[in-house]
Amino acid sequence: MPGQSELTLEHQWYNPAMKGGIRTLPPEIVLQILSYLSIQDLLAFGTTCRPHHAYHLVSLKRLRLAVFEKRVHSIIASLQAGWSRPDQLVTFWDNGDQESSYTISVVRPQSRASKGDSGRRTSAQDKPRSQEQMVRLQNQIFTRVVRRYGPSLRYLEFMAYDLNLDGAAALGSKCQHTLRHLALQFEHPVRGSTTWHQPAPPSEAWNSLIGIGSRCKSAGLHSLETLILRRAGITPWQLMMLVKRNPRLQTLKLRTCRGARPAFLFWLGGAKNEFEEVERSDEQTAAPGAKLEVFWLEHCYRLLAHPIDQGGNPLDDEQCDAGFEWVRGLKSLQSLSFSESANMPSKLFDRANKTIWKIPDVVLPYCLYDENTSIAVDPRWK
Repeated sequence: MPGQSELTLEHQWYNPAMKGGIRTLPPEIVLQILSYLSIQDLLAFGTTCRPHHAYHLVSLKRLRLAVFEKRVHSIIASLQAGWSRPDQLVTFWDNGDQESSYTISVVRPQSRASKGDSGRRTSAQDKPRSQEQMVRLQNQIFTRVVRRYGPSLRYLEFMAYDLNLDGAAALGSKCQHTLRHLALQFEHPVRGSTTWHQPAPPSEAWNSLIGIGSRCKSAGLHSLETLILRRAGITPWQLMMLVKRNPRLQTLKLRTCRGARPAFLFWLGGAKNEFEEVERSDEQTAAPGAKLEVFWLEHCYRLLAHPIDQGGNPLDDEQCDAGFEWVRGLKSLQSLSFSESANMPSKLFDRANKTIWKIPDVVLPYCLYDENTSIAVDPRWK
């Protein structure tokens, strides 16, 4: 294939009357070839004939989907999430660095009002959608994509304002045993409202990912290895069930997540507490989170069951992690982050990790200040 242009190759593949060609190749070779196409070319290839349609469905295994109302929101959110770099913002459709990885940003402009008698209004006649309307629209697009490509997806990231029943039902029914990586990101502080700095409201939609409820008894995700939730309204109990139903989970990253509460944390680490909501059998010795290698709790609140009294007598080394005993049960942990979490004593965590946890990578709620540390100052301001 070296020396041939992409356009020439596409023309050969799109010609159903041609003898031989791509139809004579083994499926593994065809999927490898399709992995180098851009998302536009892959979709166009899938419209040429039924065999090509089946190939294009199977070849799309990694997808990042973002749905916004304004282009600037899409750009800023993509930069914050690390989906793109400034030099990649010339296009909304981007073929990722990894094979068969696609990033798609969908921008749905505001609806227009009627012109009226004067017809002089331009941008002022735009009707901003309510948050509920935008969530419904975002999930409509997400549902259509997941219903078509869900069975072949291994890696999926969705960026929107929230997840509703339709989107969760499609995700729980079409990606049950195939999806390995799932990231649901609903945090967009760029919009300026304090609402985006708090977890989303609790919702029954998360039950579809667990596989409980009247409309999703046979659904649910079971093969996740990575789960990332940002500004998610999932409750502690729902989060417990989701982790429990994915025993191969190795990476769990929570940011501004409603489910990050002592009830979930103590259950995850297999520690006894008064908030226990799920019964554990006596034969179960390993904690539910014993296989976790990465666990992040960023910008989370109410992680402590009781406030830590730092003014009293100092705790012994064996008890210096009081309130966070659950960390001891995460035996495989290599990375733990409390970045931006409020009311968390960094000195206590630093001491607990050095004496008890001994986790290689721990991100404290905020950096410890050392009086002997030099501070770099611009020479012009000396």
